[in-house]
Amino acid sequence: MDRLKQQIDFILEIDKLKGILRQSLVLEGTRRENDTEHSWHMATSAFILREYYKKEVDMERVIKMILIHDVVEILAGDTPAYGDYSAEEKYRKEVESANKTFGILPEDQKEEYITLWNEFEDMETDESKFANACDRFQGFIQNVTSDAHTWRKFSPKKSRILSRMRPVIEYMPEVYNGYIKDYLQKYIDLGVVEDDLPIKAVATDMDGTFLTQDKRITEENRESAIKTMEKGVEFIVASGRSYVSIKELVQNIPGINYFICLNGAEVYKNNRVLYEASIDPEISFDILKKCQEIDLDFSATGNNKVYYSKLDLEYESIIKKEDSGINFIFDKEKKNIEKDYYQKLVFYNSPEKFKILREYVEEKYSDKVNVFESGARIMDIVSKEANKGNGLKIVARDMGIGLDEIVALGDNENDLSMLKEVIYSVAMENAKDIVKDQVRYVARSNEESGVAKFLNLFLKLD
Repeated sequence: MDRLKQQIDFILEIDKLKGILRQSLVLEGTRRENDTEHSWHMATSAFILREYYKKEVDMERVIKMILIHDVVEILAGDTPAYGDYSAEEKYRKEVESANKTFGILPEDQKEEYITLWNEFEDMETDESKFANACDRFQGFIQNVTSDAHTWRKFSPKKSRILSRMRPVIEYMPEVYNGYIKDYLQKYIDLGVVEDDLPIKAVATDMDGTFLTQDKRITEENRESAIKTMEKGVEFIVASGRSYVSIKELVQNIPGINYFICLNGAEVYKNNRVLYEASIDPEISFDILKKCQEIDLDFSATGNNKVYYSKLDLEYESIIKKEDSGINFIFDKEKKNIEKDYYQKLVFYNSPEKFKILREYVEEKYSDKVNVFESGARIMDIVSKEANKGNGLKIVARDMGIGLDEIVALGDNENDLSMLKEVIYSVAMENAKDIVKDQVRYVARSNEESGVAKFLNLFLKLD
């Protein structure tokens, strides 16, 4: 009976959580939320949002962790997330409280729950990472239902909110980027939250953006990329070009780790492929046969092979290298069309024939491929899953950052998917109007080192 008494004494003790009030408001702001309401809402969020956490977890362990994670506040009290406090002192008080409160239980259960509490605090296991993401998400939801009450009360800057939301950003990026990001920006635009520009990465298109018309990287642009990385900000290249072509262009800019290639059909981290999306071979074969019918020149890239009737300018120097690693297959008459897994199809120089091909492709394969212009008299086709926006999401997920921590710069239709994903979207002065109409900022032209001029001011590089 002593064991039963200890257990019942603990159950009676944790009833006090109903009286521990948090800063968040409930019921449309009529009163403060208590710890038990927070834990219930958090546990429900874990079940509802389980699909967005990509690791296998023991849900019973997750829910146990959630239900007991704030028991320590019975004695230690609630610490406002955005208030001024000593993290060391907070942890000391909570450890003391954990030992006393869980100490009411029989020894085996005491050890189990203290271990669970420490696991939650350490955030090293998959279960504790998921539980912490749900904790931060639930606190955010109370902001949603109270017109940003805690943000208005404590006036945290964007960087501090992002620090608080980091478990959601890292472990459930779809939840952060799909909902929290835009809500946070709403209150930045309203002046409730100060945007202190906590930028973690810069993503730039190449042709028409980082490159001049004659395909050079100006010294000013080169220096700005280096200074950006010296500031601790990742510099990402996002291009319709192949990995080999991009690497050749940026060989004098050391430190670039991420490459979004072929308009998002390939994503590299250094020399390792993070993502690859090919067009179905039957579809690409049919499209190339249509090109043969209307006599439209093309270049098809995939599996370290370039099959072409007209060579893309990006390959003019690469084809001369014996060690390029690319097999070039020339088919001037388009009589030996090869069926293969291509990541990108490129078409050249004929807007009239582009129109015929585009109508044909979009009528038959609009759910399978993306079609867009990527330069002067150039049209690209890639898999539906491939675009620069998706590529940027893959990089952001690998880095553990939010899309609202990235600056993106571009000039053409193929850049729109990337520019639409970020808050700090930048079009070059030479960009198409359809691009400039959908971004937050416009930079100087690519001929004027517009990327450098923008970054120097925005990131205070000088």
